[in-house]
Amino acid sequence: MTARPTPHGLEASLLRVEQLLDEVSAALIAGEPLVLEAASTALRQAMADMAVWGRTPAGLQSLDAGMRHRLEKVSLTLSQQRANLARRAVVVDRALATVLPQAQPASTYSGGKAATYRGGAARIYAAAAN
Repeated sequence: MTARPTPHGLEASLLRVEQLLDEVSAALIAGEPLVLEAASTALRQAMADMAVWGRTPAGLQSLDAGMRHRLEKVSLTLSQQRANLARRAVVVDRALATVLPQAQPASTYSGGKAATYRGGAARIYAAAAN
């Protein structure tokens, strides 16, 4: 028989998620990829742990207004962080394209990573990719 989560357990889980969201935000702002990876992994696990509440019979309907507001804020923050990560990825891709320019535009069904660099300025990387 599975243990039923307690209200105190939800409070602790939510507090942990909120702290990890702050850590992820700080890592995004600081541009620290290793810290961002560690915080994101911990956040993903904390969110999975907290998801147990959505599967209980009473579920989230039994929560007070304050807890619902906090959960809505977590949801909003997650969507904002997702958008910020997409923006960061664009910046990194552009910087990478400056450092390692491609000789030809990459085609969808190219022969792998190395094929996009063949004949270009980054030929030494083509051998390493194979």
